[in-house]
Amino acid sequence: MAEITVYPATLRWAVETSNADPAAVAAKRGLADFPAWLNSSEPLRLSFSKLSDIGKALQMPFGSLVRSSVPEQHEDELVQYRTVKNHGVEPSRDLKDIIRLMRNRQDWAKDELSARGLDENRLVGSVASSVSAEELGKAIREKLQLDDVWYAHKTVEERFRYIRQRASENGLIVMVDSKVGTSHRRLNVQEFRAFVLLDQTAPLIFINRNDSYSAMLFSLLHEIGHVLLGSNELFNDDFAMSGTRIERLINRAVIQAVVDNQDFCSYWKESKRRNNDILMIANECAKHYGLSALALTIHANYLGLAADEDVRTVSEKTREHLSKTHSSDAKGGNQNNTNAFHLDSGFVGLVKSSIDRGSLSYSDGFSLLGVKSIQAYDGLLQVKGMANE
Repeated sequence: MAEITVYPATLRWAVETSNADPAAVAAKRGLADFPAWLNSSEPLRLSFSKLSDIGKALQMPFGSLVRSSVPEQHEDELVQYRTVKNHGVEPSRDLKDIIRLMRNRQDWAKDELSARGLDENRLVGSVASSVSAEELGKAIREKLQLDDVWYAHKTVEERFRYIRQRASENGLIVMVDSKVGTSHRRLNVQEFRAFVLLDQTAPLIFINRNDSYSAMLFSLLHEIGHVLLGSNELFNDDFAMSGTRIERLINRAVIQAVVDNQDFCSYWKESKRRNNDILMIANECAKHYGLSALALTIHANYLGLAADEDVRTVSEKTREHLSKTHSSDAKGGNQNNTNAFHLDSGFVGLVKSSIDRGSLSYSDGFSLLGVKSIQAYDGLLQVKGMANE
């Protein structure tokens, strides 16, 4: 059986990067000597099957394990200067790990797309930062080819899925998950709701699934705004009026991408005639437009329809609800459907075509997709409608 040279320093880097427990890896069949390999002072000669098993255990692509040198480790720029209320905040291990996982997927997609001659995404940085909220909202609609009533006759879930599909069709990789990869570590929606990893070739947006569909829709549109303006961002704001000028601009633009001001004013006033309670008004508008009650109350405040006190009331209620929110990922449901929802269709198609062409091994493909078997892979393709392509 053919053997491959592997460097212990690379294995130690892979363990650190994946936050794996060497003892747990050693418990896997055929990997009992894994701790000794980590401590070896000389290069190792390991079989292809053992390296594949290590890759699966660490959730690392095969190619990463056969590097002759260890990549330099740097704090990801997305979390390096993270602040909340102007104070430095140490990012959690879960946040660091999900960003690292998405970076790995993005790096592979970028290399693959570049190899196919696709070097630039037309959306990235296509709008000047000097635009008004109305202009940016219009740009979001135009870039995603949305008509003026795209949100009509759809549930909020359908609206989210529709915008996600339009984003994917325009070359944005949109991933959604409630946990860190295949682990059981649930992502904290109070730490972050979404982030965008900007890249000229393979821009990637990640949405925290531990949020409501209305909040996920807002987050997705918000991050698309960042793509158009050409800026990375970790989104942990709950639509508040504070923050940088760019954040306030994008928050207002998201509303403009969904609602027409004249229509909104009429609907808000009509709801106010029926209800005396600001929460009832805000929730009624939220149901109608598919965005959060707080986001729409802030917009109403901007238009002079709601007072500052109304915003504070809805904000407090939103925070109270957020603390009780849990992911609605189905427990005990169809795992194929869950996998398909988590993964961007364009990304899945890219992995599939690379496997079919022989440029990507099944093992590395499964690692990129977070599936563990050929059955799970086939099930994913079936749900995505790619089984017979």
